[in-house]
Amino acid sequence: MTSVGRRLVTVLPIVVTLLIAAVVGALVVVQDHRESQQVARADEAAEDYLSDVGMFRGDVAREVGAVAADDPAALRRALRTAIADPPTLPAPPPEGVERSETYATALETAETLLDRYERLDRELRRAQVALDFVGAARDALALRATDLVGFGPIGDSAAVRSRLIPAFVAARDELARVRVPRGQEALASTVRDALQVVIDRATVLADSIDANRSFSFSYAEEFTAAIAAVDDYATTVEGDLAEAVAALGDVR
Repeated sequence: MTSVGRRLVTVLPIVVTLLIAAVVGALVVVQDHRESQQVARADEAAEDYLSDVGMFRGDVAREVGAVAADDPAALRRALRTAIADPPTLPAPPPEGVERSETYATALETAETLLDRYERLDRELRRAQVALDFVGAARDALALRATDLVGFGPIGDSAAVRSRLIPAFVAARDELARVRVPRGQEALASTVRDALQVVIDRATVLADSIDANRSFSFSYAEEFTAAIAAVDDYATTVEGDLAEAVAALGDVR
């Protein structure tokens, strides 16, 4: 073998190795650049989405906040309208998603975006049931025996039997048709018992009149206690409702 041949044998493997290394290096650079672009696309998509989420939350808070806080039905309608078209998170290349911390944050946000509004919707539904009951209870407790049979001695049982007793029976039965809020069975019983006191004592009054016996009764204690209990419950419901709606102002 000539000296030139020997040099080629020695140099050629080195040249081939260098060429392979250069090609591999170029491939690594291309791959890194491509992955960086994918991550950048994922970051951009996530940032745009999170910006849209911030505006969405602000819009929901404003639209719901513009409705009277003591009207759960109207609040529910406003809430459902406001959240009907939430922002959506686009899907970038999988490689970008895996390496983008911003996209991971956006994905977590997307998964829970409507949770707070769904909780509020349930709270509003419960508040509607509660305030419907409060309204019915207050209507029943607004009845006054004197409005039906007047003041002073009653010499004829007809007015008691035809007006007083039927009015309170109707109020009791009407209240019984109203849904009782969960956990408020004792309150419902307090109101119902107050109405029943009038019915029972008015029945005794009518019987006493027919028998020419003297009889009088009062129901102020029972009604006062029932009215106070209903008012306390209403205050709690309205306070919880106002707090839940106000929490929408936290757009984080």
